[in-house]
Amino acid sequence: MSNNDSKVSLAIACVSFVFLFSLPSTALVQKYFGLIGILSYLTIITVTLVSLLKLRSQIFSFVSKFYFAILICVIGFGIACFWILYPIENEGLLGIGSDRDEALNIAFGELMQGRYPYFANTHLGGKITPLPGAILIASPFILLGNSAYQNLFWLGVFIVLTTIYLESYVSAIIMLIFLSVLSPAFQYEYISGGDLIANSIYVLTAIFLQMKALPSASLSAKISTSLFTGIALASRSNFLTLLPLIFILFWRASGRRLAVTLTYLSVSVLTFISIVMPFYLVLPNSFPPFFAGNKLNELNASLPFVSTGIILLTLLVSLFLSLHLVKVPTANLLRSFMICCAAVQTLPMVCGVLLMSILNQQLDFRFLSHRYGLLFLFFALWGLWPVLLAQNPSKGSAPSA
Repeated sequence: MSNNDSKVSLAIACVSFVFLFSLPSTALVQKYFGLIGILSYLTIITVTLVSLLKLRSQIFSFVSKFYFAILICVIGFGIACFWILYPIENEGLLGIGSDRDEALNIAFGELMQGRYPYFANTHLGGKITPLPGAILIASPFILLGNSAYQNLFWLGVFIVLTTIYLESYVSAIIMLIFLSVLSPAFQYEYISGGDLIANSIYVLTAIFLQMKALPSASLSAKISTSLFTGIALASRSNFLTLLPLIFILFWRASGRRLAVTLTYLSVSVLTFISIVMPFYLVLPNSFPPFFAGNKLNELNASLPFVSTGIILLTLLVSLFLSLHLVKVPTANLLRSFMICCAAVQTLPMVCGVLLMSILNQQLDFRFLSHRYGLLFLFFALWGLWPVLLAQNPSKGSAPSA
């Protein structure tokens, strides 16, 4: 690749990163600071990213030198923020409060008492919108006291897997700091105990582990990761739009062995069906995760059937991008897959913002006010960070104590 081509690719990656990173937080920023605030926020993200690129060697050297001290500070600060701010937010002192953690707690409690969980409401009157897979994955943390604790665990998993994925402990911790400091949506979801952070990470984790298991792992490992993928996908319905991309990823990872791919992906799909179907059949015309949990349905009042059109468009884009993945070099396969997943999950949200802006005759990001953009943010980070800041040019070995 020529020097000019490299610069163009880097510029495209930077623009894409700024857009995908900032989008989940735009509704929060607009609520308090208006459109000028959004412009300022985009400027801050851009300047910070460019500064990281220009000072890359110095920053990597500093973080590498003080890695363990920085890691301890990040972990300690993260736990302290949750410990102090979560009870405050949970009481509604930072706004009306969030009920995502409560929804999982209530659903699990209803199941334990032998009752159908989707009849219940939260204290804010909200329906239980996560699919049963999310309830199942959150259950160990609910037994420990609260579903909100799962974010702490899955963020730990994320930093470990990111270190493996990037082959750089330094780049991984810089990514987490960048995310924690510059994403208001992430910050609010974290202190409110919402499950979108954990949800994104465990879906990404399941896909990553199954991809690694397919080529040469034991039969038990392949089945276990397939089951985990099915449970993870059975957390929110939007992840179903990723199935064409997941199929191509697993097909390529298995050495283009169609039978192997279909066998283990079928295990995942059947796991999804077996978990979701018994609950869906009770309320087929008003199942909360498919209806109350679908933010696109809010647009149907003004534009009938628009939600169906957007979902079909999203599936078509997913199919088109899956064809692109067929031709991607093996070395770039996982990174390209992550970018495609982020694009597919971003599309309905961008459509929602555009349609709401047209209906209100002004740029309006309120469609993203529930921070659902976090569901694609971690995929975007894994897709674009390697292009920008994967590792120091003079990458060293693992840190010493």
